[in-house]
Amino acid sequence: MEPYIILNQTTPNWEIVPAVELRHTGWLEEVPVHAWAQLCYDEQGLWVRMEAEESPVRATLREPLDEVYQDSCLEFFLAPDPNDSRYINFEFNPLGNIYLGFGSTRPTRVRQIVGSIEEVFQPKPFFTEHGWGIIYHIPFSFIRNYFLNFEPRGEMAGNFYKCGDLTQQPHYMSWMPMYADIPDFHRRQDFGVLYFE
Repeated sequence: MEPYIILNQTTPNWEIVPAVELRHTGWLEEVPVHAWAQLCYDEQGLWVRMEAEESPVRATLREPLDEVYQDSCLEFFLAPDPNDSRYINFEFNPLGNIYLGFGSTRPTRVRQIVGSIEEVFQPKPFFTEHGWGIIYHIPFSFIRNYFLNFEPRGEMAGNFYKCGDLTQQPHYMSWMPMYADIPDFHRRQDFGVLYFE
């Protein structure tokens, strides 16, 4: 597939930022759930916007260590260095609660706790007539906590996901195809190319 071009935007204009559909359904039968993702950047960091059409929306988990993928959930997995197997996974539910991890595989990932989700990522969940979405900001300074020499240029790797393990209609969806035999978003080899404009 073609790389996703990350536009440079002083202020995100979501009307012109390319949207990709999460159309790969993985291991379960298709359900009437649809999702899209957009990505751009400014001088301070990456802006992520994801939206889903689903009904009903499950939004119950509020605590810092809650596994939000059990709710309606939109996820962005980012590998800032294409030559490094490690990645950061950002998983948000409709309440703006995050499940954050870092590592190179599912078993070796380490849960990450930030002092203030609102201060660091500025999550802005929203509800629509047919579902919900979220907008948030990933500071480059946050990425450099893990990848010291990161600069916003050239190529990265990543994937966008939609899931809901305990929703009325459980589902697993992604931007790039998923090739595991069982449900597993944590496969670096399934990531696509993200390229800074």
